[in-house]
Amino acid sequence: MADDNRFEAKIDDFNLEMETIEDAIEKSIAKYEFPFRDGAMLEDMGQKARVVKIRCYWYEETYETHKDFMKHLEKKELFELLHPKYGLTKGSIDSVSIRHDDRKKTAEVDISFTEGLITKEGAEPKYVNKGAVDWGVEEGFATGQTELIEELEADARDLLGTEVKEILSTVLDPAKGLVDQFTGISAKAREYVKEAQSFVTGLTGVLSAITNPADSLLAMITYPGTLPGIVIGTIARTLERYVSLYDTLRTSPARFLSSLKGSFDLLADDAGGSGFSKYVKIASAQRRALETAYIFRDDEDSRDVVKRLESTPSFDALGNYIKPGSTEEILTVDEIETILADVRTDIQEAVDLSRKMTSLRATAADLLFHVSEIKLERDKITTVTTQNALPLHLICLKYGLPYNYANRLNSINRIKNPSFTPAGEVRIYVR
Repeated sequence: MADDNRFEAKIDDFNLEMETIEDAIEKSIAKYEFPFRDGAMLEDMGQKARVVKIRCYWYEETYETHKDFMKHLEKKELFELLHPKYGLTKGSIDSVSIRHDDRKKTAEVDISFTEGLITKEGAEPKYVNKGAVDWGVEEGFATGQTELIEELEADARDLLGTEVKEILSTVLDPAKGLVDQFTGISAKAREYVKEAQSFVTGLTGVLSAITNPADSLLAMITYPGTLPGIVIGTIARTLERYVSLYDTLRTSPARFLSSLKGSFDLLADDAGGSGFSKYVKIASAQRRALETAYIFRDDEDSRDVVKRLESTPSFDALGNYIKPGSTEEILTVDEIETILADVRTDIQEAVDLSRKMTSLRATAADLLFHVSEIKLERDKITTVTTQNALPLHLICLKYGLPYNYANRLNSINRIKNPSFTPAGEVRIYVR
């Protein structure tokens, strides 16, 4: 019978009674030491192979099977150890020590088991990507389009009264004139439809040479064929054409969003006389919020690439410098907060126009939550003063930054010659 320290386990197809004698876990730490710096920069290179020492027992009726087990240990392939604590692991048996007594039919075998690779060979480090902010904002955008249609319908009821039912429920043919498809409506209602037709015709001609992308979010949203659906759908597609026009500016997020805002504001001003300016302003805020979410998502993707590069050694085993790969610039905390403040101003103005737009408030909350989360991980920026001209790499080492942070420091300082950074104030990251 097994005592309290023993347990049932298995090596390959052999059921065993064993106990754990020793379990050793070690980390592989690389130490980088630099002149005139106390201590060392440490880099975690992962976990060393875990060694588990176990003792197996055979007695009486199981005694003879230990001979088959010893014969089985001669194989050169990896062994499978099914352990009640560690689960199923694969590895090698480094050493075996056996003690047996044929008279008492008992045997004890001490085994040193070294665990194999836990992760796949060449696996890259994984980072939490908070770029998923665009998922919630996309859902809010789609909901917001429905809310905007409902807002137009409510305004039409307030303006036209009971006869608005026919205008809101009739499915129209966009290829034909809107006015001609309504009969028996009052002069006031006809004037409203005529104004909507003029508005839609004007937007359709804006940037008509640009085709709306087939794989965009709008392509997955179905707008009803009623007059409100046609108006709101036309506004959304026009705004999307402006997004396509400025697509090449995405590498400069602040300029991209500023260009969108300028064009969207002009579009709203042009619609001011038609009475549909309100919907253009609300739709513009929705679109700018969506594009902001895309910018934050792409920035997080770029940041993951930068983190992977920064986690790689800067020097090889012979001390030669390894040039890091090229990466896109990532947004600083200040830039992120500026973008967020700008788009939240747009959203607030849109909410003031319609308190029923709950999706806009949810979108603002999603963006704020995302920024609050990434600010906890983003490196802060401070200003230091150097007394002499120094290479940017040496400034990194002086203030405890990895060697390959130099590119990021240059992007926030715009130094003409990073090899001779002038004495004076230099902005650096604080880790």
